[in-house]
Amino acid sequence: MSSSAPHKHLFYAELAKLVEAGFGVREAGKILQDTRLPVPQQRLLGLMQTGLENGKSIAESFAADPALVSDLECSIIAAGERGGRLAPAFQHLADYFQLLASTRSEAVKSMIYPTVLLHLGVIFGNAPGALMNGESAGSILINIAITLGVIYLIGFMFVMVSLRLLKAATTSAAVDGFINRIPLLGKARRDLALARFTRVYHTCLLAGLPMQETAASSVNASQSGLIREAGQQLAATLKIGDKLGPVFIASPAFPNAFARSYATAEESGMLDKDLARWSDLFQQDALRGAKRVSGAIPKIFYALVVIFVVWKILGFYQGYYRTLETLGE
Repeated sequence: MSSSAPHKHLFYAELAKLVEAGFGVREAGKILQDTRLPVPQQRLLGLMQTGLENGKSIAESFAADPALVSDLECSIIAAGERGGRLAPAFQHLADYFQLLASTRSEAVKSMIYPTVLLHLGVIFGNAPGALMNGESAGSILINIAITLGVIYLIGFMFVMVSLRLLKAATTSAAVDGFINRIPLLGKARRDLALARFTRVYHTCLLAGLPMQETAASSVNASQSGLIREAGQQLAATLKIGDKLGPVFIASPAFPNAFARSYATAEESGMLDKDLARWSDLFQQDALRGAKRVSGAIPKIFYALVVIFVVWKILGFYQGYYRTLETLGE
């Protein structure tokens, strides 16, 4: 049982609003339970109430069902809870899931027309040649269904492979680096990972958590294999008490501008403001990147459909000319 990004956006936005208004988190949970929330959110609130009664934290209560919450959510909630900044923590999550919801919605909308065009291309690519050959309507429909079935199968396999790669990229630096080199998609994905990293880092700093815990939580929330690999060096550096600026600068997981900015902010004691700024920048860049990807997907789809239709038309005319040559003989 999982929850969609739009539902999570509304859930955390309502929690942030109630907590900021002065309601205790238990009271806020009871109020939300009376608003006919989706089942996953109702379960989360039930876990929270039960966990709090048993002396657990909110983050620990939510984490009882990993299918409902991510490392990012647990990290931000835990930091906000320990630092007495629950309302901003919930609002951070609301903003993040609003970003995911809007980008996914745009991607789906951008695929509607190309999908219709694909089906029309298959129909008009198969029907004329079949009619010229005197095939029956039933045979034509079967050929169209087989063609669409092959396309669906290829599409399904592509989606499954893509999902496996994306999952592997959360822990593998090699896979993560490979995906990040894909034009448009790689940049948008990297910006989103950096937005998660800096958002959690900033929240943990404001909460006053130890640097070791701050770095570990941020690395886990990033869902990036490259950042996880860099996190090992961050942890080793913190263990001996050195500053992290040089590690950020030396690591390929972080942009040069961000790494240099972190180093100067670390020296000047302005990390909280600097990370807040970078978190917003990365989130905005991720949104723009997602829009570019959403715009590129239908164009690629159009190109594939056109190639398919042209191929079918050429095949039709080749068969037509062969028929004429046969008749001429």
